Amino acid sequence: MPIAIFTLMRLGPSLAYATASIFVLSMLLLESYPSSVSAWWLHMTILPVMREPIYLLLAVPGIGIWSAMVLLMLASMFGIRVALQPQRHHRSGFIHAHIALIATGLTMGRAAVAQAGLSDFTLPQLQRGDWSFLPLSYSPLATFLFISVFAACIGCHLRVIKHTLST
Repeated sequence: MPIAIFTLMRLGPSLAYATASIFVLSMLLLESYPSSVSAWWLHMTILPVMREPIYLLLAVPGIGIWSAMVLLMLASMFGIRVALQPQRHHRSGFIHAHIALIATGLTMGRAAVAQAGLSDFTLPQLQRGDWSFLPLSYSPLATFLFISVFAACIGCHLRVIKHTLST
């Protein structure tokens, strides 16, 4: 039983990468079917969770929407392999989980300071309103992803410490 729980815990980063690839897929669906209610629902549900990491990924020169989709799917599949065989992938599993943690943490940090405008000095802090229509800082999906990826990172740290002490 504990082995299954630890395996599920190690799947957190893979779930984050899969969620990011679903967000990219929702962008492609909106491009093809702009009047589809379900495509808009999917996009708006995942938007507060994966907006920042995906836009940063798409800002890298040479990475288009299709290559981002492939990269995220490969990262998700690699995470499944790492979760099933953690003893073979100490360092790569550590890096995989921490990249996902940085991405989900960036999302939660940026979502809390959403604003409309180019400068922080345009209006005093008390008069500036929240211009977003989405519950950005308290998304249950974002919170679940962050906690699951954070748990996977803790597991990676414990595995590296155990491996270091045993050698």
